[in-house]
Amino acid sequence: MKTPICFFCAKSGVLCPRCQEKLDKGEVTEADVEVSKWFIDYEAKNPQLREYVIHRTVKVPKMMIIMVSGGGGADRALLSKLSRQLSDEKRTNVRIVEKTSSIKRLLEQIVTPARVMGANTVWLPDGSWESTIRMPRSDLRKMPLDPKSAEEAIKMLAGEVVHIVFE
Repeated sequence: MKTPICFFCAKSGVLCPRCQEKLDKGEVTEADVEVSKWFIDYEAKNPQLREYVIHRTVKVPKMMIIMVSGGGGADRALLSKLSRQLSDEKRTNVRIVEKTSSIKRLLEQIVTPARVMGANTVWLPDGSWESTIRMPRSDLRKMPLDPKSAEEAIKMLAGEVVHIVFE
């Protein structure tokens, strides 16, 4: 398993100077360190995790979101099992999402069981862009977190500004 911090730091829980510098600069967060340690410990019991890469961990109100890739198509059953176990241990809702270039797909993984109807890209005069995500108004109550937290999580995970609109 590849983590945002080195294997030794994840295993021991004590950060080396290089990983401490990453933490100080904001390249990794305390949540990244905490999750890396948990995954390295759990990898001994579950060898399928060796193929995974943890990219980013984000904490928003009521939820922790972990972005991973690898695993040869990402075994959803394994990821959901890990998500439940981590949720029980951390006493907060944990979502493990697959890294994707599609903002729509990423948001679908975060807000499920709520549905995403579509995504549009709005190009701004300065050359940057923002995405507008459309969701059914009836699914607002199904969302596991509030819309502002979902927008914030997407910004931290993908580095893209999104606006969620309910129709």
